[in-house]
Amino acid sequence: MAGKISAGGKNKGHDVTADPNVIPFIDIMLVLLIIFMIAAPISSVDIEVSMPDARITPSQRPPRPTWISVNGEGVFVMNDAVDLNSLGERTYEAVQANTPLIADDEFQILDQRIYIRADADIAYREVVRVMNRLQDRGFTKIGLVAEDRRR
Repeated sequence: MAGKISAGGKNKGHDVTADPNVIPFIDIMLVLLIIFMIAAPISSVDIEVSMPDARITPSQRPPRPTWISVNGEGVFVMNDAVDLNSLGERTYEAVQANTPLIADDEFQILDQRIYIRADADIAYREVVRVMNRLQDRGFTKIGLVAEDRRR
């Protein structure tokens, strides 16, 4: 109930006030209260039902990602320094170690995604060389990781 009546003066009309009118809000809240009071007893059911046991195997955790880092000091698989010539084999071994459930299946190992991180100062041709070594070994799912500097 927001209203103000002027006591006089030049302006004989009503003044505008900035007080909010809460009557519609209270009406909506009362209607919602009634709806919830009616719907709450309906949600509780007293009928017993014998449900079957679940036979679904839980989903497996995704494999631990395999990282290759390229900086001015060299190439690293996970945290180990690697020669460019042995990059493919060392990456294969790292994927085997990260995903022990598929350690014996070469097709699934080669199907894992490999993430490459590189310093901004490194020439792109060095990153392409790393990607080529991985593709020579059979890795085709290669992702390039960038840092989000918008924040």
